[in-house]
Amino acid sequence: MPEADPPHEALLVFIDLDGTIEDSRADMADAVFQVRHKLDLPELPLSVIDPNLNRGMEHLYRNCFPELFENAEGNEQRAALERVKQAYEAHYGAHIADRTRMYAGVPEMLAGLAGRARLVCFTNKPEALSRLLLEALGVSQHFALIMGGDSCPESKPSTLPMKIARDRLYGAGATVPAIMIGDSAGDMRAARDFGARAIWAAWGYAKAAPDPAPDAVAGSPSQVLGLLGL
Repeated sequence: MPEADPPHEALLVFIDLDGTIEDSRADMADAVFQVRHKLDLPELPLSVIDPNLNRGMEHLYRNCFPELFENAEGNEQRAALERVKQAYEAHYGAHIADRTRMYAGVPEMLAGLAGRARLVCFTNKPEALSRLLLEALGVSQHFALIMGGDSCPESKPSTLPMKIARDRLYGAGATVPAIMIGDSAGDMRAARDFGARAIWAAWGYAKAAPDPAPDAVAGSPSQVLGLLGL
């Protein structure tokens, strides 16, 4: 992916992916249905699958494929996790944007932000799948970096991915104002702990106000630049 090189580099903006840039729940749920079928597991209702789609990949694997982990210990647990991970990522990667759509106004928001800051996609979706999805949606060019759930030893709400991104883009220990845009409590927690201004994407998955409270609420992507004074 070409690295974005905006004219104004003294601002770092972290943006969540699922539930902020796009709604990928249909494709993620389809992958669960198809992989369960491939593994000869009975079908799960969408009402069981849906609550597990935006809580990290290991949570999804363990809660949407629970039969694979029953009575498994140690190496068997790890083997089961790797088995479902490979099957899920293979299917999902092949159908990454069949039904996934960006929220209205997101392309314009990203273009506007990219002209004023350096953008980092900060997500718990695996990095390779995140990159593939952003490319399929036609917005990958706006991002200087992608920090996925497997990009470093810790994932959101840890601030380690944010620190690594900052150090890569600005140098170790650099001081730069930062903003986090996301729809979840994990996004807001990471922003608070990193010292970034937290913007809650109220158009996304989460409908209840997050805890910790954000610094500002954007009801739609079109409001973001105005909230930031950009």
